Amino acid sequence: MASLNQGIIKRIAIPDIPYPEQRKIAAILTAYDDLIENNRQRIALLEAMAEEIYREWFVRLRFPGHQHTPIHKGVPEGWIEEPVVDAFDFTGGGTPSKKESRFWNPQEIDWYTPSDITASNGTFLFESAEKCSEEGLRNSSARLFPAYSVMLTSRATIGAIGINTTPAATNQGFITCIPNERFPLTFLYHWLKLAKPHFEMLSSGATFAELTKGTFKKIRILRPTDELVARYEAIARSNFDSIELLSRQNANLQRTRDLLLNRLISGKLRVDDLEICFPPSMSEAS
Repeated sequence: MASLNQGIIKRIAIPDIPYPEQRKIAAILTAYDDLIENNRQRIALLEAMAEEIYREWFVRLRFPGHQHTPIHKGVPEGWIEEPVVDAFDFTGGGTPSKKESRFWNPQEIDWYTPSDITASNGTFLFESAEKCSEEGLRNSSARLFPAYSVMLTSRATIGAIGINTTPAATNQGFITCIPNERFPLTFLYHWLKLAKPHFEMLSSGATFAELTKGTFKKIRILRPTDELVARYEAIARSNFDSIELLSRQNANLQRTRDLLLNRLISGKLRVDDLEICFPPSMSEAS
């Protein structure tokens, strides 16, 4: 079994970088980290705002005009309770055979696994770790679904969610929900997110917990009036658009930072003659 021992560690060459250059390198990388962290804080605030409005309107039932809306057995007048199967389309996933290389090469279609969701730092997913070919998709139970669907993990880890930004497919560990006019993206996303404890309660299995499609389609969802849902979508979608934009910026910043790190440490990119403006988070005295 391969291992990392002291003998190997002692043979690793460590670049001898003068301290002034070290500070300049640190300043460059810190500037990227500060931008990334600032974006993360803005994303968290936008997410919290959209979720709080959802909770206020659709959980606490303090929606615009609630003072004048009669409530019958806990349901506001004009709202409809219906099974999920009648509310929006959803699909499962599948795995093309790993024995057939042509099912995975060329890498043409984003194919998500639950680890893509759990390892993600954000709501929007721009690319899957693995990609299958169009032939692989055709020869499996995986199904292609449109961009901006909501992927819900339904095996072992129940209720983790993410939004794909390209047409994609998943393995068997998902129920992917497809928004429509009555259940647009932001409303559907928050309903799925807040229903996680209920999904966990309904899951069962001898080897691992699973929320089956048969169980999922029987779950009942409360649909507010179309006018109220559209009003929420108009507010929350602006937040989601900003979240996606900031998330893309962070992905690009992280890639650039990592590329710079390798070139700076290796000496391929020199900083000794550069005038560096140290970021506020990096004290000149440190």
